[in-house]
Amino acid sequence: MIEKTILQTQELFDNYGKLNGDNDILHYDDKYAKDRGFRGTLGHGLMYTAYVADLAAKKYGKDWHYRGQLQVKFIAPVCPDDLLQVTLQDDGEAACSSQFGKTLVGKATLK
Repeated sequence: MIEKTILQTQELFDNYGKLNGDNDILHYDDKYAKDRGFRGTLGHGLMYTAYVADLAAKKYGKDWHYRGQLQVKFIAPVCPDDLLQVTLQDDGEAACSSQFGKTLVGKATLK
């Protein structure tokens, strides 16, 4: 198994949004997000997919870039100050979890 832990911050959300052009207010306005029942602004789902892909590249090496296949399912939001643990098991099972529980499940394999 390989893993990494990443503290989620509003700055990470802001910078990722600048890179990918996602201007959805849920990622940037804390009050707006809380008024809709969330703990705070929401992280970008593709950001967490990228964390898993990074671990897959470490696991599979250059083959990942030619034959990698990634499937994920988002199951809970990630907010600022969440401590996100990203794991990739030996069989390719992937997960992201915060102190509030699982946020993403999936599988990274070679085809």
